Amino acid sequence: MNIEEYLSRLNTGSNSIFDKSIAYRSQLGTAHHASSCIYEFSENIADTSERKILQTVSSQLESATFSACKGMYRQAFVSLRLALEMGLASAYFSIYKLELHEWLDGRGDIKWSSLICENDGVLSTRFSKAFFEEFEGDMGNYREKAKDVYRQLSEYVHGNNETWESSEIELSFDENKLSTYFISVKGVAEILLFVLSCRYLKSFSSGVLESLEFIPEEMKHLGYVREYFGGPKE
Repeated sequence: MNIEEYLSRLNTGSNSIFDKSIAYRSQLGTAHHASSCIYEFSENIADTSERKILQTVSSQLESATFSACKGMYRQAFVSLRLALEMGLASAYFSIYKLELHEWLDGRGDIKWSSLICENDGVLSTRFSKAFFEEFEGDMGNYREKAKDVYRQLSEYVHGNNETWESSEIELSFDENKLSTYFISVKGVAEILLFVLSCRYLKSFSSGVLESLEFIPEEMKHLGYVREYFGGPKE
């Protein structure tokens, strides 16, 4: 089989998987909504670098969903982990400008351990006290959520044995992996919106807050966020 026939066969198989995947309209709509929320949030951030990072995050979320629809589940999980890292990094770099510029010019890396550091990371008590103190009580819970999601996604990045079913390129529809993807993208979006809301909400004008109507809806389980947007108290 020549290379054209080989790649054409893979493409045909991927298109067949796509036809099955798009039947999950509700879950796909939720995944797309997550990407849209991140993008809309980014448009209200004044710092150009922070805004561009979040727009890249939005793009990675879309790329992850498309890969999942085409049966490229490993690639989907890899893109999803990158979106989680970069999303948290955007908030981290907003307070550590030196590290931002080192990263921008290639002299520094995004360090997961720094992002979730219990003392100085974006899911720390110190972070919440600086920007939106009411978030403090939920920081520990969301830090553990971030660790769990990151660990699960990393299994596909590091090539854990159980994530490999074949040593060859073989595309097939896998409902379980697609369902896992939908759960994972929802978790990533929830963590990112939590951190971004803590970091930026109190810096936004009332007009901007009115435009972010998806925040109180997506985070209605947090009473202090609901109240900040004028909702009922618990």
